[in-house]
Amino acid sequence: MVRASEPDRFIRRTSRALARQRRFCADPVPVAEAVLGDLLGQATGTSFGDEHGLGPARTLADFKAAVPIRDYESIRPYIERQLTGESRVLTRSEPYAFLKTSGTSGRPKLVPTTRHWRNRYRGPALYAQWGLYFQRLGLTSLYEGAVLDLSWERSPAPAGSGRFPVYSVTGRPASVGERDWTPPWYDVPWFTGGDDSDAATGLYRKLRLLVDRDVRLIVAVNPSKITALAAELSASAERLVREVREGTLLGAPHPLLRPDPALARRLDALRDFGGGDLLLPDLWPNLSLLVCWRSASARFYQGWLERIAPDVPVIPFSTTGTEGIVTLPVDTHPSAGPLAVGQGVYEFVPCPESDDGSPLTPDEETLSFAELSTGGTYRLVMSQANGLYRYDVGDVYRVAGWVGELPRLEFAGRGGSVSSFTGEKLTEQDFFAAVHRALPAGDGMSPPVFSAVPVWDTPPYYVLTVEWPRPLQAMGTAEFARRAEAALCDVNSEYEDKRRTGRLRPLRVRALSPGTFRNLAERRSRQGIASAQVKHYWLQRDGRLLRELDELSPTGRPAAVAGSSA
Repeated sequence: MVRASEPDRFIRRTSRALARQRRFCADPVPVAEAVLGDLLGQATGTSFGDEHGLGPARTLADFKAAVPIRDYESIRPYIERQLTGESRVLTRSEPYAFLKTSGTSGRPKLVPTTRHWRNRYRGPALYAQWGLYFQRLGLTSLYEGAVLDLSWERSPAPAGSGRFPVYSVTGRPASVGERDWTPPWYDVPWFTGGDDSDAATGLYRKLRLLVDRDVRLIVAVNPSKITALAAELSASAERLVREVREGTLLGAPHPLLRPDPALARRLDALRDFGGGDLLLPDLWPNLSLLVCWRSASARFYQGWLERIAPDVPVIPFSTTGTEGIVTLPVDTHPSAGPLAVGQGVYEFVPCPESDDGSPLTPDEETLSFAELSTGGTYRLVMSQANGLYRYDVGDVYRVAGWVGELPRLEFAGRGGSVSSFTGEKLTEQDFFAAVHRALPAGDGMSPPVFSAVPVWDTPPYYVLTVEWPRPLQAMGTAEFARRAEAALCDVNSEYEDKRRTGRLRPLRVRALSPGTFRNLAERRSRQGIASAQVKHYWLQRDGRLLRELDELSPTGRPAAVAGSSA
C-alpha cells in the first residue's frame, strides 16, 4: 500500500497508468474485449447470469442478445437481494459496501461496490488521471503539501443497510487493497481531518493546516467544492490570520502548528490589499492547476473560478458517476475526454433534441463506440463489473472529436427533465413531492400549478414559480418556501448535501396570479410558436421563464427564500 514515505514511487505509478490509458486510445479493441470477458466471468455462476443464460456468451452480440437494457428500477430487485445477504446475485465478487446516489423515482439508488471492481477498475483509473495532472505540472517528485485533494474524503463508514455500509462515492472510509486509490496524503492530518460538525469547518481545517505549504494543485470532482473552499477562505480570513499568528487550529493548540508571525503579517497585508478578502493564490502563490468538471452545468462555474484563482488553468476531472467512470482525460482538452474503454462495456443510442428522458426499450438498437459520429449526441448504456449490466444510465454525451481510435466525449446532461448544478439531479418528481408536502396538512388541496426554475448565481439556486391559490394566502410564501425546502432535502439526498455544504442557496418561491401560465402559453402562440410546442414544463432547463414572467408582469411579487421571514 502506497504511503507518504514513497511519493516518488507514487508519481511513477501514476505516469505508467497514464501511459497505459494513452495506449488504449491508440488500440482500444483488445482492452474492450478483455473487459467484456471479465464482465461475463463475473456473471458466471450468479443468479443473474443463470437467469439470462450467459454461460455460453462470448461476444458482445451474445451479451446483447441475452441481456435486455434496463433502468435502475428494473435492477433494484437484484440489489435488494444482495442487501439481504444473498450471495452471488449479480457478481462472483461479493459487494462489501453500497454507494448511494439520488434516483429519479425519489428513492435513493444503491450501487454495489466489490473489491474486484475497486482494484481492477476504479482504483487504476484514478492513478491514470492523476498522472495527467502531475505531468501537466512537470512534477517528477511529490513533496508534502503540493496537493490539496477535495475529490474524496475518508469519511467514517456510516450505518448502512442490513450488514453493508452505505456511503457516497466521494466519502469512502478506506482503501481496499494495493491496487485501489491510495495516495501519499491518505493518512496525513489535513486529509483525514477531525470530527468536524459541518462542511465549512472541514474546509477551514484544510486551509489552516496547509496555509504554510506550497500547494500547486487543487483537485475536486465538482467545481462547487473549489468555490466553497474560496468562500470559506474569504469568510474566515481574519480568523485564519489570527490563528497563524497564534499557532492554533479552531482556537486550540495543535501538535503540528507553531506561531508564525511573519506569515501572519504577509497574509494580513494581502488581506488589506484585497479589501479584507484573501484569494487562493494569496495563500499559495505557486498554485498552478485546478481540476474539476467543466461540462454541462459545471461550465457555469468558469467565471467564478477565474475570479477566485486568476490566471490558474483548469482542466477536467474524469466523467465519474456513482455507477462508473465514463471518460478519462489524457490531455488538456478543456471539457471532454476519451471514452474510458478499460472501465466497462459502453453502448450508445442516438439522442434527438426531443428526447424526454424516458427509459430506453429493452431491445433498443445500440451502437459501439467505433460507430459514433463527431458532433452527435447519444444516450449511454453501460455495463460495469459491479453488476450493472446493460444499464440505461440516462446520461447524454456529445462526441467532441476523437483521441486516436476512441471518441472524445463531453457530458451534455441528463436525458429529460433533470436539473443538476452541483450533482443534485433534481427531477420533476422531486419538485412534485416538495410542493405536495408544503401544502397545509389535512385539507385535501391539490398541488397548484408551478414550475421549478434553475437560476445560475454564486452559488446557484432554484425558484418555485407557483400560481398562488387563495387557500395558501394565510400561509405566506416564506413558510411555503421553508416547507418545500425541507421536503426537497428529504426526498433528494444530493440536494440536501449541497444545501448543507453551501453549494446551493435556499429554495425561493415566487407567487404568481392564477392563470399566469395560461397567459404565458397564449403569448407564446401569438409569437408564432406552434401550439403543439407550447407545453407546460414542471421543471425548466434554464432561467428564461423568469424573464418571460418579468415581461408579463414587471412589478411581480418578489421571491421568498426558504427560512426567511419575508
